[in-house]
Amino acid sequence: MHNIAEDHLPLKPRRHLALLLLAEEPTYGIALMERLEARSGGRIRLNAGSLYRMIGGLVDDGLVEPLEEVAAGVGAPRKHYGVTHLGRSVLRAEARRQADLLELARGLDLAGEVE
Repeated sequence: MHNIAEDHLPLKPRRHLALLLLAEEPTYGIALMERLEARSGGRIRLNAGSLYRMIGGLVDDGLVEPLEEVAAGVGAPRKHYGVTHLGRSVLRAEARRQADLLELARGLDLAGEVE
């Protein structure tokens, strides 16, 4: 039986972390950009254009959906994004894929400290 979630694998690191962060808590674009940088230890830094292209791709792929716009105090409401059912299935499939790779690396004694 064909698993549609596996069609999206492997996830690129930026998309993977963005999906994980949106699964943790739906949020708006600029907050996601800040969380990506913080949670990646500064390894993932996106400008607003790159961020919104990535979000658009995740929406187009059916992994993320726009939610209601939330008032942000002063200024215009912000569009929040959350992970879809398919997005959660993709995250589960990616976790299984990575767990299998980690198990293989452990079997080869390659899962220890990086020199």
